[in-house]
Amino acid sequence: MTFLNPLVLFGLIAAGIPILIHLLQLKKLRQVEFSSIRFLKEIQHASAKRVKLRDYLLLLLRTVAIASLVLAFSRPAIKGFLGSNSRTSAAVIVDNSPSTTARNEYGEISGQIRSAAAGLLNNLHSGDNASLLFTSGLADTAAVGSTLDPKSLSNRLTRSEPSNVSGSYASSIREALQSLASSGYANREVYVVGDMQRSQFGTPVATRVQPNTRIFFIKTEESPNDNLSVSRVKLVNPVVQAGAPSEIEATVTNNDGSDMSGVVVGLYIDGKKAAQSVVDVAARTSRAVRLAFNVVPSGFHQGAVRIDDNSMQSDNAFYFSFYAIRRLDVLIVSSAQGSDYILSAARAVVDTSTTINTSIVTPAQLLYSSLSGVDVVVTESYPAGNGSSGPVQGFNARIERFAEGGGGAVLFAPPPDGIGSFAGLMAGMGVGSVSRIISGPRTGFLSVERIDAADDFFSGIFSSGESADRIKSQLVTKVYSGAVVDPDPFAHILMSTSAGPFLMSREVGDGFVFVMTSGADTSSSNFPLSPFFPVVVQRALFYSAAVRHRPVQIYAGQSAECRYPAGGVKTATLISPPGERTNVLPDYAGGTARFTLKSLDRIGTYILAAPDTLCEISVNVDPRESDLAQASVSDMKQFARRIGFAEGNIFIVNADKNAAAAVDRLRRGRDLSSFFAAAALLFLIAEIFVSRMKTL
Repeated sequence: MTFLNPLVLFGLIAAGIPILIHLLQLKKLRQVEFSSIRFLKEIQHASAKRVKLRDYLLLLLRTVAIASLVLAFSRPAIKGFLGSNSRTSAAVIVDNSPSTTARNEYGEISGQIRSAAAGLLNNLHSGDNASLLFTSGLADTAAVGSTLDPKSLSNRLTRSEPSNVSGSYASSIREALQSLASSGYANREVYVVGDMQRSQFGTPVATRVQPNTRIFFIKTEESPNDNLSVSRVKLVNPVVQAGAPSEIEATVTNNDGSDMSGVVVGLYIDGKKAAQSVVDVAARTSRAVRLAFNVVPSGFHQGAVRIDDNSMQSDNAFYFSFYAIRRLDVLIVSSAQGSDYILSAARAVVDTSTTINTSIVTPAQLLYSSLSGVDVVVTESYPAGNGSSGPVQGFNARIERFAEGGGGAVLFAPPPDGIGSFAGLMAGMGVGSVSRIISGPRTGFLSVERIDAADDFFSGIFSSGESADRIKSQLVTKVYSGAVVDPDPFAHILMSTSAGPFLMSREVGDGFVFVMTSGADTSSSNFPLSPFFPVVVQRALFYSAAVRHRPVQIYAGQSAECRYPAGGVKTATLISPPGERTNVLPDYAGGTARFTLKSLDRIGTYILAAPDTLCEISVNVDPRESDLAQASVSDMKQFARRIGFAEGNIFIVNADKNAAAAVDRLRRGRDLSSFFAAAALLFLIAEIFVSRMKTL
C-alpha cells in the first residue's frame, strides 16, 4: 500500500486528543463522605462499571474516527502494475463469432462485448498505442491498424456486427502479439473480450511472449445453454432422380444438459415445406431424423432443414442443395454379347419419369464419335494391342479426357486380347495396375467376399439390418475370368474377392470412373444373371453422371471451387443468398474452367450461373459454434500459460459488471480514500448513539 498524500499522516497525532482528555479526567480528588448519602454508595458502585464501559467505547470510537479521517485525506492506494506516467501498447480482441448472437439475462451477448471493449478503449490515454482486432470475419472485419488515439477506434467498434464465420482466440492472440512486438513501449497488454466459449480453449501453439505483456480475458455472463442446432444434412441416396422418392437424413444436436421433447423438424425444398417430423432429443446427444421428399423438375434444387427458435438463431437451419436427374445419355462401347446385359440393366428403370437413352459403338467407332451431350461412357470392349499402339493410345486418351472433363465412365474388364488397353486406362486414370489375368473356368472361380455396404454407393439399396455377410451370401457370385488389380491408394473398393477388387471407383479430374474387374457376360462370371447386377449398373450410371453436378457444401468463411468443361464458359455470375450478383472469371486448365470462390460468408445457398446454373454452394455455420458452454477460469489460465504468458500476467474479469473500471484498478491500483472516509463517518455516527446511551 502507498499513500498519495503522505504528509497528511502527521495528522494521526490528532488521534491522541481523545486519549489525552480521558487521562486528564482520571485525576483523583480527595473523597469526603456525608452520612446522609452513605445509603446510596451501593447503587453508585453498581452503575460505575457501566459508565466506564461507555467511556472506553467512546474513547475508541473517537480515536479511530479521527485516524480514519486522517487516512482518507492521505489517499492510501493499493499499487497496480502500471505507473501513472507509463505509456501502454494494447491490443483489444473482440469476439464476433456466431456464438455471440446468443442471448443471456442481459440481452444479446454481442452487444455486451462491444460495450465492454469500448470501455477498455476509452480507458486508454491519448498517446497509448492501441489496436482493434476481430476474431471472425473477412476483409470488412479484419484487424484495424494501430493508432495513437485509442478512442477513435470506438466508432469502428460501434459499426461492427457479429460474423457468420468461426474465429480462433489462439490465432487472434498471436496476431495481437505480433502487433505489440513492434511497439517501443515497455508495457504491453492483450484484451480478449468474448463469451469464452469452451471450444476455443484447446491446446494452442506456443508463441514468444515478450516480458511485461499481460493478457486480460473479459468474459460475459454465460448464456443459458438450451441451444438446439441442425448440425448436418445428407442425402440418403446421393443420386436424386426427378419424379422418384428421395430421402434426406438430418442430424439435430441438443447442446443442453436437459432432454428436449417435441422438437419440430421441417424440410423445405425450393422455399416450400416438403416434410415434417417431431422428435425428442436427449441431453448432450444428437438425433438422426429422416425426411422423405419428391421433386419433379430436373436440375438443381435448394433445400433447408429448420427447427424452432432457441438461444442461438443462426444454427436453427442447415442449407443444402442437390441435382435431380431425369435423363441420362449413355454410350456403350461394345463389340460383344455382353452389351445385351448392360442394355437390359440400363433399361430396367422402375421409375418411368427417368429415362436412360443408350447408343452403341465399337471401339474403332469411338474415335470418331461425338461425346457432346453424353453423360456416361460404358466400355466392355477395347482395341486389341498393347499400350504403345496407336489405336489403343487414341482410344484411351478419348475416354480419359471425357472423364477428366466431368463425364462418367464405367469400365468392365475385357477378354485377354483387350487387356492392354484396359490396363492402360486403369493406370492413366489412377485406379490401379493390372498384375495378372484370370482366364476361364479351368482355373476355378473366385467369390465376392467383402462388400462395403455402408458406402454411399449402396445407400438405400440394402436395409439397415442387413449385414455385409448376409448380402454376399445372397449374391453367390462366381468369377471365372477377369483381371487382378493392385488398387491405387486413392481408389475406393466397393466389392472384393480374395484375389483383389471386384468393383472399385475413383474421381478422375472433374469426373468419375467405376471399374468392374470382370466382364459383363456370363462367360466371365454369373454376376450379370444376378438381380443385383442391374441395380449396380444403374447406380454406377447415375452416380458417375451426377458427379459433375455435385453440389458443394462448406462452412461460412471457407472457399469453394466449381469446375466445368470449358465449352465456351468465359465468365459467370455468382448470386449470393440475398440475391447480390458478382461477375467472376475462371482459370483454364486441361480444358476445364475452374472457378475459385473465396471466403463465402453469407448463410444459405450461392448460385454460379453462366447463364444456366453451373453449380451451387451451400454455406452453413460451423457446428462447433452451437455449443455455448463457457470455459472455466482454470481452462483460460492454462490456455494462456501454454501460449507463453506468465502466471502473474493473466487476469480474468467479468464483463457484466464495470469491466473497464475493474481493469483500470488492476492496471493503476485502487484508491482507498473513499473506504476510509466512509469508515470515519460510520464511527462518528456510532459515537453519537453510544454517547446517548443510558447508564442507569
